[in-house]
Amino acid sequence: MRGWILCGIACLFLSAGQAQAGKVEVKNVHLCCGMCVQGVAKALKTVDGVADAKCDQKAKTVTFSTKDEKTTAAALKALVEAGYFGAASDDGKEVKLETPAPKAGEKADEVTIKGVHVCCAMCKKAIGALFADAKVTYTGTGAIQDVKVSGKALEKAGVLQTLQKAGFTGKVE
Repeated sequence: MRGWILCGIACLFLSAGQAQAGKVEVKNVHLCCGMCVQGVAKALKTVDGVADAKCDQKAKTVTFSTKDEKTTAAALKALVEAGYFGAASDDGKEVKLETPAPKAGEKADEVTIKGVHVCCAMCKKAIGALFADAKVTYTGTGAIQDVKVSGKALEKAGVLQTLQKAGFTGKVE
């Protein structure tokens, strides 16, 4: 009998721990195709403690559950490293996505952003539309590429912010 009681208490604690799991939502992520969705899944699979990952292409939203705040941070970092960006929240509380950014006001005629998720022609079309007054070129193969934006006196931080508003990210070189 005592064993059953201990088992019941253990199950109660386990289920309570699961109830504490964070419900993470990342909005305005660029998800134009199935390959974008696969990229998100691949990035999140690398993080222990992430469950129930789903992408809603129409709503441009990624949702998943995590076991704790450390796991949430690791999952969001994995998404950023895979070239995705958006407005993140954990159980309704805003979570800032950490990305390296250049100093405000720093300008150049060419800005290269490394590690951007660019898996298809629709991704390229979306990025090209963001910089209609500039020349955009891509380097690399596969879903993660470097994007070079060429124009006149481009603000580096502004180029990155423009990409991030559209659900992409990377590291400005």
